[in-house]
Amino acid sequence: MSVDPSANSRILLARLGVFYGATLAFSWTYWGWMFLTGQMVQPDSPATHLPGLAGPLVGAMASTAVFEGRTGLIDLLRRCLRLPVRHWLALLLVLLPLLLLVLAILIDRVRGTDWPAPDAFFGYPGVPPAIGWSMTIVLVLLLNGFGEEVGWRGYALEWLAIDRSALKATLWVSLLWLIWHLPLFFVHRNMADMIGPALVGWAIGLLLGAFVLSWLYLKFQHSILVCALWHTAYNFSVATPAAGDLAPALVSTMVMVAGLWAARALRDGRMTPPH
Repeated sequence: MSVDPSANSRILLARLGVFYGATLAFSWTYWGWMFLTGQMVQPDSPATHLPGLAGPLVGAMASTAVFEGRTGLIDLLRRCLRLPVRHWLALLLVLLPLLLLVLAILIDRVRGTDWPAPDAFFGYPGVPPAIGWSMTIVLVLLLNGFGEEVGWRGYALEWLAIDRSALKATLWVSLLWLIWHLPLFFVHRNMADMIGPALVGWAIGLLLGAFVLSWLYLKFQHSILVCALWHTAYNFSVATPAAGDLAPALVSTMVMVAGLWAARALRDGRMTPPH
């Protein structure tokens, strides 16, 4: 029996429609409430944008539950916990942004800059300092790491790459990812400060980061865990006070170079369906 390609396209569109609709509804409702109540994530502010970052996770679970039910949800959970075969290489790549952070701190130290205070490594935007360093890591990993990666890589990329190259699928995911960020420019001081020409650099950085994350996902057996850990490590290496000015530059350069390489590797890559 032949399969109607248009029928498959309609099903895929429906899947992505439910996913993205639920994602935007969850994230934009929370960030919209922040905007309407005048909340801005910045130093010495109790405001937090982190709950909204879980929108892609909510969207992935909603669409999976609708179209695949319990079997699909179990598979999604397995990929969240999947340890890759070459776990030593995955660990090295996950730690690379943090190693570059250490390198940047050592360079600054040679230049005469003081060592960062211990709490500077965990001063994450939107996280109350009072919860401590261990809970900060857990919170960021769950809401920022898994909150985003379950949706963008574990669901959107997983399905978009079934009938197109991983490169083209990543371009589509990047567009969805970029649009999703838009309300954050009105409730997050660091992002608000980028409004203007710097937005072009941010968009390019997001695209190259998406290439890196797609490559990681494809390389390590569709492991959402690897992507969530890398995403979390990257954010800690550039977004905390300990990073200073040099670490973000070093890490961003690494992502740009790796992203260009990953784009070429993804060009002819194919991914199999989730089941």
